[in-house]
Amino acid sequence: MKTSHYWQFVKLKATGQCIRETIANAKEFFLQQFSATDDLDAVAELTDLQIQKQLWQLWQNGEAIAEICLRCFISNQIEQTCYQIANQFGTEHGFRYHDLLVFVLNDYIDCHQNQSKFVSVAREILDGFEPDRSNLATWTSRKVKQNRELNAFLLEHGVYLVSDWAILNDTSPKQLERIYTEFYQTAQYSIQQTKHLLEAYHAVYRMDRLQSRLNGSKGQCPAPTPEQLQRISEYLAVNHAENHVVPKAPTNILNKLQEMASRLRQYRIQARGGKSRQISLDQPDLTINPETLLANSEDENEAFAFLAAYRQQFEQSLAKAIAQVTYMRHTKLTQRSPDLAANFLTGLSLFHCHGQTMTEIASEIGLEAQYQVTRLLKLKELRSDIRREILGNLREEVIGLVKFYADPSQLSELDQKLDVILQELVEEEMESAESESIKSKGIPLRSRFAVKLCQYLQQIHQC
Repeated sequence: MKTSHYWQFVKLKATGQCIRETIANAKEFFLQQFSATDDLDAVAELTDLQIQKQLWQLWQNGEAIAEICLRCFISNQIEQTCYQIANQFGTEHGFRYHDLLVFVLNDYIDCHQNQSKFVSVAREILDGFEPDRSNLATWTSRKVKQNRELNAFLLEHGVYLVSDWAILNDTSPKQLERIYTEFYQTAQYSIQQTKHLLEAYHAVYRMDRLQSRLNGSKGQCPAPTPEQLQRISEYLAVNHAENHVVPKAPTNILNKLQEMASRLRQYRIQARGGKSRQISLDQPDLTINPETLLANSEDENEAFAFLAAYRQQFEQSLAKAIAQVTYMRHTKLTQRSPDLAANFLTGLSLFHCHGQTMTEIASEIGLEAQYQVTRLLKLKELRSDIRREILGNLREEVIGLVKFYADPSQLSELDQKLDVILQELVEEEMESAESESIKSKGIPLRSRFAVKLCQYLQQIHQC
């Protein structure tokens, strides 16, 4: 990595153009700290990780300019990661790396050191960075590829940034059976064979992966080795020889695993509302994304109109469910104690909209301990009730949209699969909200759920 990446800040202009800005005081500070000259590509005898550890420690000790150096490095790595993604997938799926930058390259350097409540992607990356566990380039690349908005964009273009082996690792035989039955309508005999293969893969590859992680190994899941493929074949021969034609060649095992991962990948893309890379003539239309719902439409604009209407309906259903459940919970608490009901709304607001901890909220609303706030808010129960309301509201509205946009001949088949599709989408949204609430570090929550809840709380406060 060039040393200049520690003082050259990559940013987007309002026009969308990507530019580099040299931060003079960051350059001066870096060259002083590491006795480097600006024409060198590396600091003598120091790796990037060693440089990052020193800068990170200086930042922790109060050197604000060390943070700027690290954020300059992150900005360069964000640009490079987006370029790599676009180079790998962009041509086939119709996007450029500039289309990706708008989601993750949103940091800015304030020369006046003014405090801002805005938390950029780069700041989030740096806040979670632990130099004893990984280098900043790898950490940044991983967090960019995990960015929710970026992944939503990629899904819409048919790209799902997870390796085949990671997909197989976190798919259970029960999930596979449901997907193959309900979405691919596969014969039971074929499903059983595929489940046996997944079971063998878990017994060999996933166990090896778990052991390597326990031994400190990190990084992406590599492809199975020939030795692992041979052990998978042996596992099948021992445990399922009576009803399984066991492929002996490792390449045959590998091909079957990749075929399974490909089907699971396409299912995940479709279930999350993204484009399917291809629609097989042997398979039914299984998704609610516009390309397949409106396959018989002569007007391409109808597909985009449906997608826009569906997104709007999801937002409305989420807002409606939050209002219904929160109102009902508040009403019940009011019957017990008006003060308790008021504390409930205040607690929700302080946690989701202001990022306060349960302990801080307890002090604000006059309770003695954190557990009392947890018991008052009952966030898991609240999210569960809202999840149920969303599904009820959304199903009725979406089927109404489909009737308006789609061919009537598709409705019967779609109706059978709609519950499963919507449940996948809603589960993903609520799991994201739950995960965010657990990892909250004193900043306002940013999930769609939290934003809608804060909008509702602000609305009733004004009333």
